[in-house]
Amino acid sequence: MGGPNGDGDVKIQAIVLGIGIAGLVFGAMQSGKSPASKAVADKPDTAITQINQRFTQAKAQDYAGDASCAECHSTKSHSFVGSAHAAFMSDPKLSLDKRGCEGCHGPSKAHAENPETEVISFTKVSHKDSAAACLRCHQQTLDKAHWKKSEHAKADLACVTCHQIHPDTELALEPGTINRGKATDPRGIVFLAKKPEKQLLLKTDEPTLCGQCHQSQLAQFRLNFHHPVPEGQIVCSDCHATHPSKAAQSKQTPFKSKCVTCHADKAGPFVYEHDPVAGFGGSGCGECHTPHGSQNPYMLLSRSRGLCAQCHSDKLAKHHPGETCWSAGCHVAPHGSNTDPRFLGH
Repeated sequence: MGGPNGDGDVKIQAIVLGIGIAGLVFGAMQSGKSPASKAVADKPDTAITQINQRFTQAKAQDYAGDASCAECHSTKSHSFVGSAHAAFMSDPKLSLDKRGCEGCHGPSKAHAENPETEVISFTKVSHKDSAAACLRCHQQTLDKAHWKKSEHAKADLACVTCHQIHPDTELALEPGTINRGKATDPRGIVFLAKKPEKQLLLKTDEPTLCGQCHQSQLAQFRLNFHHPVPEGQIVCSDCHATHPSKAAQSKQTPFKSKCVTCHADKAGPFVYEHDPVAGFGGSGCGECHTPHGSQNPYMLLSRSRGLCAQCHSDKLAKHHPGETCWSAGCHVAPHGSNTDPRFLGH
């Protein structure tokens, strides 16, 4: 193999080196990650721990009390007294880390003595840390696991993106949103008619708040036929669960199951059921209806017999009713019938 100049030995060494490198690469592939990426992936999520340590490592003498906060933050202190939080955080029997201003912002004695020493500021900490602070008390609403899998968390939103810790009269929507201005400014409100507030400490009414991100859905409520959100009869959270916790599972039900909480007469059971309504396949009510709004009556996806043609193209190829399949007086029970398997009228 080798020549007088030792080329054979060089080739052998190159082959051995190549095999060694291949082995290292294969080993990394077997582990699923390179050592660097694996180290990043294995790094623990410390947001909850770091926030909790600010409370658990504090001593009684580290807390200054609400009166100390009010000396500089009188407006905030006054708004907190009238908030929903105050009712749960004013009991003197509570531990210091769950009481008053410091129950959310952390021990503040060092801050009172030197304002340069910061407390937990929900406008300055990361959204991840901000949510961690809220989850200290709101475990029944949303625990860490539920929050991490929510679409809001994946979009890097925080609890305070939508909620206020206390009703700050000078604070409304985040700067730079499509609805610039304060929540009390009529120009910033999407729909003037409102359903009574649920005392969720939202920064503004639900359609305006949700519409900051969900603009296409908001626009659909302006179509000719829509759910009565603009009229103030329902709000987004009547159908959608913003907090995917066990308590909210009823709002995470399939399309049909959610719709029939209001449209019970369309639910059946019927002797002869229409497949989409029965939930045998597809998207249930969404096979025919669009949930937010439509240009078609009854919020249908299509007008006239074109809607039925989505599934029953073989029937319409040789049959042309003068009107829609149901308004022509033929198939009068599109949701289901107790008398006729073809949903015909008699």
